[in-house]
Amino acid sequence: MDYGRDFGGRGRERGRDYGYGYGDRDRGGGGGGGYGGDRGYGRREERGQGYGGRDGYGGRDGYGGGYRDREGPPMPRVSQPMGPSSTEEAAFACWEPSQRVKDLTDEQIKEIRTRLNLTIETEKGEPSCPPPIESFEDMQLSRDIMMDIRLHEYTKPTPIQAQAIPTALSGRDILGCAETGSGKTASFSIPMIAHCSNQPPLKRGDGPFAVVLAPTRELAQQIADECKMFSHSSKMRTCIIVGGAPIQEQRQMLRQGVEVVVATPGRFLDHLQQRNTNLQRVSYVVLDEADRMLDMGFEPQIREILTNLPEKHQTLLFSATMPEEIEGLANEYLNKPVRVKVGAVSRPTANVVQHLQKTTEQDKLEALLNLVSQEFEMASRVGGPSAKLPMTVVFVETKARCEEVKDTLNVNNFSAVALHGGIEQRMREAALIQFRKGHAQILVATDIASRGLDVSGIAHVINMDLPRQFEDYVHRIGRTGRAGMSGRATSFYTDRDSYVVAQIKYAIAQLEKGNDLVFATGKAARAREREKAAQAKAGITSTDAAEEGAVKLNHKFMNLNMNKEEGCADDAWDD
Repeated sequence: MDYGRDFGGRGRERGRDYGYGYGDRDRGGGGGGGYGGDRGYGRREERGQGYGGRDGYGGRDGYGGGYRDREGPPMPRVSQPMGPSSTEEAAFACWEPSQRVKDLTDEQIKEIRTRLNLTIETEKGEPSCPPPIESFEDMQLSRDIMMDIRLHEYTKPTPIQAQAIPTALSGRDILGCAETGSGKTASFSIPMIAHCSNQPPLKRGDGPFAVVLAPTRELAQQIADECKMFSHSSKMRTCIIVGGAPIQEQRQMLRQGVEVVVATPGRFLDHLQQRNTNLQRVSYVVLDEADRMLDMGFEPQIREILTNLPEKHQTLLFSATMPEEIEGLANEYLNKPVRVKVGAVSRPTANVVQHLQKTTEQDKLEALLNLVSQEFEMASRVGGPSAKLPMTVVFVETKARCEEVKDTLNVNNFSAVALHGGIEQRMREAALIQFRKGHAQILVATDIASRGLDVSGIAHVINMDLPRQFEDYVHRIGRTGRAGMSGRATSFYTDRDSYVVAQIKYAIAQLEKGNDLVFATGKAARAREREKAAQAKAGITSTDAAEEGAVKLNHKFMNLNMNKEEGCADDAWDD
């Protein structure tokens, strides 16, 4: 249904009905439980231009809204777009790169993309993709944005930034696929700030210009921080909307008006349904880590949000992997996107040396201390007395285990902090700051950090407790070996881990043989793997099958066929 196109529709809950608030009337709009006609306007060119407000006030030049009725609950549906805006033409301002970029020949463009390991695809009959940039000055953006880029010491675009930024600035939809840690956030946040700067100012009751959806609170916080960094001089307002934070404060920020919202899907949908904001001015949408959002069961919320967007908007979808579920989402909601791929995107572990170490449950803590001590001794030989332990992440299964391991490491003079769902948001942020700045060398975490953690320089990932799912293992070790750097992953395992150990050993062997898909994530990737195994009638054992704990390959696929509960292992993911 399309509410409020010419008049504020009737209130839909309890409360007296005062009519429709049509045209230039200065009263009406319906009681409707405090909602003056589903936030519909009177005619734009007439009086009564404000909302039929929650508190019954309606337009600026009169009331035009329903009287307050405290008994009426909010309408349980996202408001539909109102239709074309009088300022719609300004949504996508014309952009042109520097003259140097304009003068590039086809051969030069091809050479740059080859050097940056970029693969570009456009749909047949569509305009070619804009040339890549080789410096931020090529963007020809405002003085404020360029000042913030230089202030934060961004000197040269990464490969994904070199191609995604000009593509986004040109107004095209993007389906981007690059390794984690490759600079995806700046790829969409810089064009987003430029886009928002070109929009007419927000009016009272307007929703944001741009929405960024992310799977976890931690990733959303990192994105919001980077958005604020690039918009410091332009005074653009960014609001983070995630679970675990006071909803009253979020409601207040949204109602005051913000240009950019960075959110997890569930909490943002809650605010939309409570009428704390709307999608009527949204013209720039980003889905970051889209594959993880689908893995966590956010697909219904994502679809609800995307379905209710205004007709004219730009969508950017970024993912570290490209399973078939993502392809389907892109085909449905992206408008003839430019596909931008960087490097071997199906191999998030290509730069990670993986090691499996068998132990018992009782000996794991001692094994961890021995491993960390060896790492520190090696660092001391190279760096001398002032040497520090390389940045290390230790993954454990439970919150209680997380605290126990952190305390044990600190008692043994290794500086460690904990990150899990039982810690308040502000304490989590403080722990991450300590880890990033090097005040703590070890981060002990549950799976809350297996995907959303974006910290450069992590040298070693230790799985003290292996996850139950192979894909969670891939996401964990993907915290190291990022952006072309090398990394290490050490995993302790016991007899109970035999299934996932068999999968890891098999995947490592396949990777060495050149099978790039073996570490791909997503349901479709696992389905293809099972199908290939069935066709081959695999009866062989995995690598080192004679070793205790190994299982036959077909048993591995039996395990993969088990139903996986949607969501996540740690309730900190709850939104």
